[in-house]
Amino acid sequence: MDGIRVLLTGACGRIGKTFFEASKDRYRFTLTDRIAPDFELDEHRFIRADLSDKSSLAALLEGIDVIVHLSGIPDPEATFDELLPNNILATTYLFEAAVAAGVQRLVYASSAQAIEGYPVDSQITPGMPVLPANLYGVSKCYGEALCGYYAARTPLSTIALRIGAFESAQSHGLRNARDLSAWLSPRDAVQLLQRAVETEGVKHLIAHGISNNRFKRLDLSETTRVLGYHPVDDAFQTFEIPITD
Repeated sequence: MDGIRVLLTGACGRIGKTFFEASKDRYRFTLTDRIAPDFELDEHRFIRADLSDKSSLAALLEGIDVIVHLSGIPDPEATFDELLPNNILATTYLFEAAVAAGVQRLVYASSAQAIEGYPVDSQITPGMPVLPANLYGVSKCYGEALCGYYAARTPLSTIALRIGAFESAQSHGLRNARDLSAWLSPRDAVQLLQRAVETEGVKHLIAHGISNNRFKRLDLSETTRVLGYHPVDDAFQTFEIPITD
C-alpha cells in the first residue's frame, strides 16, 4: 500500500504528530493545521489552513486518496459557539470537498464521548445508540452521521473511529478504572489509523479505538473483524492506578 496519498488534518496535534512520525515512510502526506508544525516534514508538504473556510480546501485535496480527519476541538467542556466552526462546519465542508475531489476514503476521528452518557461500567457494543454526555460528544455524533450519509449517497468510503483516552505512558491524565478502560496507547493508535487507511472493501464502519485493556469500555470485536486491528497494550498493566471508580 506504499504511496497512498493522505491528507492529515490536525497534523500538529498529539495524535496527528504521532501518526505522521510513525507513517511518514509509508504514505505521501499533505499535512494541514492552523498552526505551523514544530517537527521536520522531510519530503512531505504542509499547508496552513482553516478548514471552516471553504476556499482553503481545493488546494489541500488535489491528488489525495485518503483523508484522515483529526482536526477539531477535543474539549468536553467546549461551548456550541466554539464547536460550530471547528467541529461542525469544517467537517461538513471537508466531506463536501472530498466528494467533489474524488477522494476514495475519509477516516473521521470521532470520540468515545459520543457514548459517554452510558454508565461507566457498561461496555459499548456495535449498534448501540449514541448517547453523548456533552456538546462535544454531540458534535462527534454529527460527524458519525455525516460518515453514514456520504457513504450511502456517494462513492466515498467512510470510517469513523471512536477514539478513547489517547495518552502516553510517560505523561498522562488517567485517574481511575473508567479512564483505564478507555485508554488508547500511541502505538495502538498508529496501528488503528493505518488499518483504517489501508483496509480495502469497507464502505462504511463505526470502529472503536481503544487498546487491549483488561476491561474495555468499547467492544473491539467488530473493529478487529473488519479492520484487522489487534491492539497490544493494556492500561491495567501499564499504569499503577488504583482500580476504584
